[in-house]
Amino acid sequence: MDRSISALRTLRPDFDNNIFWFRDDLHQPYPISPMGMTTVQKHHAWGYHVAAEETQLPPSKGAYVKIHKGRVYLGFTLIDDNEEVARRSESFSKLIEYCKDHWGKYYRKYIDEIVANIRVLKVDEADSLSTPELLEHLKKSEQMNRRAWEIHFILMYPADGLYLGFEAYCKTFGIEEQEFLAMLQGFDSMPARTDEELWKLARMAEERGLKEIFVNTPADCLLHTLAGKPAAKGWLEQLNQFLDVYGNRISAAHLDVLFPTWKEQPRPVLETINSYFQRMDEGWDLFEVRRAVVRQRDAAIEACERKLKYERKCTRADMREFRRFLKAAERIYAYQEDHGFYIDQGCTAALHDSLMACGRRLQKVGLFKEANEVFFLTFCELVEILGDLARDEKIGSYHYQTLVPPLVRERREDWEEARGLDAPLTIGNIAEKMTDPIAIKIFGIVDEVLHPTDENEDVERIEGFPGAPGTAEGPARVITSFEEFPTLQSGEILVCPYTGTAWTPLFLKIAGVVTDTGGMLTHAAIAAREYGIAAVVGTWKATHSIRNGDFIRVDGDAGVVEIIRRAFPGQLAVEPAS
Repeated sequence: MDRSISALRTLRPDFDNNIFWFRDDLHQPYPISPMGMTTVQKHHAWGYHVAAEETQLPPSKGAYVKIHKGRVYLGFTLIDDNEEVARRSESFSKLIEYCKDHWGKYYRKYIDEIVANIRVLKVDEADSLSTPELLEHLKKSEQMNRRAWEIHFILMYPADGLYLGFEAYCKTFGIEEQEFLAMLQGFDSMPARTDEELWKLARMAEERGLKEIFVNTPADCLLHTLAGKPAAKGWLEQLNQFLDVYGNRISAAHLDVLFPTWKEQPRPVLETINSYFQRMDEGWDLFEVRRAVVRQRDAAIEACERKLKYERKCTRADMREFRRFLKAAERIYAYQEDHGFYIDQGCTAALHDSLMACGRRLQKVGLFKEANEVFFLTFCELVEILGDLARDEKIGSYHYQTLVPPLVRERREDWEEARGLDAPLTIGNIAEKMTDPIAIKIFGIVDEVLHPTDENEDVERIEGFPGAPGTAEGPARVITSFEEFPTLQSGEILVCPYTGTAWTPLFLKIAGVVTDTGGMLTHAAIAAREYGIAAVVGTWKATHSIRNGDFIRVDGDAGVVEIIRRAFPGQLAVEPAS
């Protein structure tokens, strides 16, 4: 199965055992499609290596990406030449110092390039191209996505370096991570803007008397029903404007091109808006929550400055450096969310749209029953097929009619079967301790994860990272894919493998969040802090141990989740808090 997708990138445990391989549940918690592996995942690894060279990342030249039992694995390697590490450290430190004062300029240069590259593609016009032109368009789309992942890590390495530097600086004055994280929340970001615009659409629907139509109409029929209501005309115009700006994102929010975009299939948007009515009825208001988070941030900064000035007796020079570091940390903290909007989502969505245009072309000539079968080809196979169709469409259609359909069927069956395979969490040269700070902060790879003993065991008490402060109790809702988003009810605690930018709207209605993967800089932790929601991340066993309806307690200060009462009789865990 793996070699059918990519023989070049198949992980071979007997031959690849000199590298530490880690199952990348943070970015791809499900089996990868053939097209996803040979585009986005290929670019993911390439971007690591390009950026490590360009930024002169000291400890590593970047991770590798391979496939094993249908799942994506990252291969972590370190530079063992101390002199080379020292040389790279000098260059990287200069970049960090530059970015400390000029992050906005550094960031904007690369994000503007990404936006321009997507605009030049003119994806909406791809269906009108001739087959030779469509082939060239496809190649440009693939190169756009590759460049996006180079930029992703060119930005990520100094951003994480700045964050880690600020963390270390704060700790010299006795300020722990939870304290300085409170000083970074509440800043503007594209995911936050997306949530605000969704909330406005929900409020507008209620004000125009459309709530009952939302509540009583199946999502698949909703747009058609609204189109026949004069009162909905202005609202539908606003929805289209929203999708033009925010709809170019993959619904599932992970690194595969397989899934539709919001613009392509707006059902997730409509279901999210519908779910917000209950929150409104409860008196909850997004903008008041956001203002409260900003007030908490300002209070945290004021308290920290008092602590430095009066308890730690910091000099004026110390205070200037603290404020300089804080300003840089504020900017790079917002980047952690924004890059997901532009790169992980926006560029992947653009490639998805280009591939769908190719799928429709192959469907038109009889090679596919459905256009989305294109995702069960590899990129090189698609280039070959389009090239031959461009050469002679009649002969090309005949030539591939016995080659493509059975391959697509086999690959789809393999992809579905891979969901049930037991893919190990770690493979190869596993270290005794994890020393890479990025692996810890982003992926949540701590020492216990390197040598897991109970990943698949049911437990009543689960420990992870204290992702966002506060405590919450309530019924659990286990969600493993975007198709299950509508099942989440207001006030429930979200339990999931991971979250990405497409999950952010769910944070407007949950009491807490628990994830299997990730560290303190993962999306779930950042989003929870932005909305004042208790979070425990990087537990590695939450979705296995917790079931829908279990009444659980989330302690975001201690990083602990307890199952208080099982949803099924006879499964009592710990006693509820008094």
